[in-house]
Amino acid sequence: MLVLVPFKPVVIVFGFIAALMLFCYFGTALVEGKNPFAPYGDVANRVTFGQPAAHSAPEHKPIHKPNSAKSD
Repeated sequence: MLVLVPFKPVVIVFGFIAALMLFCYFGTALVEGKNPFAPYGDVANRVTFGQPAAHSAPEHKPIHKPNSAKSD
């Protein structure tokens, strides 16, 4: 039995899906600030765009105001 598969549409669809996956990978890597070409676990896996290193924000102490007596 001969099975005929139209290869051109199949190749186009697989190529489109592969391109979409690569585009999404590079897009998310750049949005997260990671270098998409660096190997996993590499120390230089962060892309810096001239931004200073993230500093921890100073902890704010909560301000407790005494409840004023309502004169209603």
